[in-house]
Amino acid sequence: MFKDLLGVNFSAGTVFIALPLSLILLYVNHHLYLARRKRYFPITLCALVLTVSQFISLIAYVLGSTMVGEIFQKISLTSIVTLIVFLTQVQWVQKRSEKITLYCLVLIHLIFILLDFLIFSNVITIIISLLLLNQLKVNVKAAIKTSIILTILPLQAILNIVAILTKSPDIWVLSNLFLPLILLIIFATLQDRLKLLLMNSYFASVTDPLTGIFNKKHYHKQLQTELNIPDNTLYAIFCDIDNFKNLNDSEGHNKGDEILKKVASIVQEEVGPYGIAARYGGEEIVAYVNLETNEKEIKTLTENIRARVHSETIVTLSIGYAKSEPTVTYDHLVHLADTAMYYSKQNGKNRVTAYDDMKIAGNAASMVK
Repeated sequence: MFKDLLGVNFSAGTVFIALPLSLILLYVNHHLYLARRKRYFPITLCALVLTVSQFISLIAYVLGSTMVGEIFQKISLTSIVTLIVFLTQVQWVQKRSEKITLYCLVLIHLIFILLDFLIFSNVITIIISLLLLNQLKVNVKAAIKTSIILTILPLQAILNIVAILTKSPDIWVLSNLFLPLILLIIFATLQDRLKLLLMNSYFASVTDPLTGIFNKKHYHKQLQTELNIPDNTLYAIFCDIDNFKNLNDSEGHNKGDEILKKVASIVQEEVGPYGIAARYGGEEIVAYVNLETNEKEIKTLTENIRARVHSETIVTLSIGYAKSEPTVTYDHLVHLADTAMYYSKQNGKNRVTAYDDMKIAGNAASMVK
């Protein structure tokens, strides 16, 4: 059965197996192209040419036009080699001379395979693979899957040469089975890159690029989600670096950024086991914590933050916090913590204020920022 389907060069069976894989490959490439248009355009174009060539080849075989089917199969084979070349250029930087050499070899491959100089076209495939493997030695960050592709590709080319010389159906079967295997590994490689791209995109959408902690939008979303849980009691914490503008003016913005990152790191370390921290804007860092199942008290936690910033940096921190209530919305809870922080600012800075303590003292109503 395998000999009937795959026992000759450019067999129709190879197209039947490879076309569905090419369609999947095109789908993944399309999503990579949508995310990073310029970078993934050459790979996507190769995947499109590959899929169209195999589709036309399949139609030609069904209609009995073997010659047309073989021509488009040859084009699809060159498309795979070209796709692999472009894939390596995404994974590591190539010199201009290396790119030109590879492009010339791909063009020669296409000419040889269309002219039925099949042994020579397979030799070109081996040369391309060896050149890329040589580049791979100094590009350790490249995925392991790429090295597998570059090992299988010349192996298939060697089998092709042996099959051409011996006219052995068994070797053709083995050689033709390598094609879908190569496509599967290319798909796995691109899928990994798509996953990484999506993860990085998500990470960028929820974090502050300077400090690395969450951003204001994600903080609001998470706080609202937590408050929607019945009987869930949270504390919103609002921190503001004292005299930060003066620091920027006297020490420069680079120093200001360094201090801001350090303060954000301290807040994150302290609240991490109980909640999340986020950059709210400018020099403002916010957080929320759930201390219901922990022995740690909110006063101790916020005082630790204030003390660490005072001892580990050249700035101080004014902090306010507020406790959630069933009738308090997430944005109002943040406002209450902000009000308490402002009270700390107005009363000497470098201190912690609880909004409930302000209410008891009768100062809450007058503290409007």
